[in-house]
Amino acid sequence: MLRLVNRLSVRRRAGGLRYGANLLGQAAGRGVYLAAGFAAFAMVGRFAGPAALGRYGLALAILALALIAADFGTTLTFGARLGALGPQMRAAEFGRMLSARLVLGLATGAALLCALPMLPDAIRPALALAALLMPLAAARFLDALFQVCARPAWSVWPSLANAALLIGGTALALWLQLPEAALSLVAVAAGIAYGAVGLALALRLVPARPASLPHALATIRAAAGVGVSNALGALNGRISLMMLAAFAGAAELGQFTAGFRFFELGAAVAITLCAPLVPVFGRAVGPIVEGRSRAGTTTLRARVRGALVPILAASCAGAVAACALAEPLVRLAFGPGFGGAVPVLRIATGMSVLLIAATVLFAGLVPLGRTGFAVRGSAAACATNLIACALLIPWDPLLGAGLAALLAEAAMLLVLAHAFWREAGPPAALADVPTVAAPALLTALAWAAGPAALVPAIVPAVAILSVALAGWLCLRRAPTDPLDLPLPDASS
Repeated sequence: MLRLVNRLSVRRRAGGLRYGANLLGQAAGRGVYLAAGFAAFAMVGRFAGPAALGRYGLALAILALALIAADFGTTLTFGARLGALGPQMRAAEFGRMLSARLVLGLATGAALLCALPMLPDAIRPALALAALLMPLAAARFLDALFQVCARPAWSVWPSLANAALLIGGTALALWLQLPEAALSLVAVAAGIAYGAVGLALALRLVPARPASLPHALATIRAAAGVGVSNALGALNGRISLMMLAAFAGAAELGQFTAGFRFFELGAAVAITLCAPLVPVFGRAVGPIVEGRSRAGTTTLRARVRGALVPILAASCAGAVAACALAEPLVRLAFGPGFGGAVPVLRIATGMSVLLIAATVLFAGLVPLGRTGFAVRGSAAACATNLIACALLIPWDPLLGAGLAALLAEAAMLLVLAHAFWREAGPPAALADVPTVAAPALLTALAWAAGPAALVPAIVPAVAILSVALAGWLCLRRAPTDPLDLPLPDASS
């Protein structure tokens, strides 16, 4: 996959926007962040029970919606522009981004403060703190800057600060049996620490020269399509949870939240895999100008295919393995009282595969400046989710909410695939089907045919080996579109 996505060797010299190195750097940071969030979530479930976990999950869902609003798509467009611009333009672009995020953060914080009276008492203090410090709590857009400045490993330091505060604070609150509100307060404080450390590191690389208000508003307008799409997408990802909260009790909400947390893991994996691709795809397309030839989209299509095929093969195999291990995973993470989360987890793994494929295509479309499609896709997903929830939740609250979310992700992927096909051509070919499907089929065969007692060992091993084989097959396909990037612009 590295040879397909990166220019690792052109004329016997290294350089370029190397996906592999940037993936490792960002994956380390996101991995620490993800592991800490999951550990805190599991601690709340184990020691506070399903009802408290349901309220905790609701607080995190509302906070996530606020963070998406404070981002408004600017992180993706920021990464795409950094990939296309030269080093001399980074300070100006960073200044416009800082000003835009300050405006968005203040507006989002004000809206969240107005919504506080409608929220449960147990989560109001945490969300009030987040509202007051929203520009800092939402400062999570710096991975692309670390990447283009040849410091992708710096992504791990904000995550370590977040992890230390989140895990330590949650454990202390549970041990001291503090009021339930303390749990969500710790989560918000950890997010603020993440933003503070990230900004401190960014200022060591690029000077802070905030732009004027007109420049900030122009940056927000440029990201409007992605921003509205992300807001609708975030809402779509939480419609099932919120409708379940309206029609079921806190205990059922806790069961659903525990299983659905694995979809949140899949979403984080999608972002980890695809965030380093945005500058790479942006460099493939180049600056968007009037009369630009089709050469940029031709190169982009090849790059997207080179990323999509191995990533999708690994995702499908991982989803099958997660389905096989669903019951022990839930029992290990949350304890024996969360049996209702097992089928939700299995549905969540399918959602994760669809989301990862959609995110790769989304990352490929952003550098083209085509963002209106994203609004249509997210709107279609929200409509699908609402209708399906209304029909399926009365039939079975947990399964109905999960299946509604799965149908919504499928609707989103269909819209994105159609948009990419129309703008740049087919992102994959029929010849890629065996490479994508074989690891999942082999993993499913190991699950079905292997001894039940050995499934926890055999299935992951088969998944890893089959994905490695698929990756080797991809590596054998020589890249046909190397990007001859000058060495001084190398990002790693």
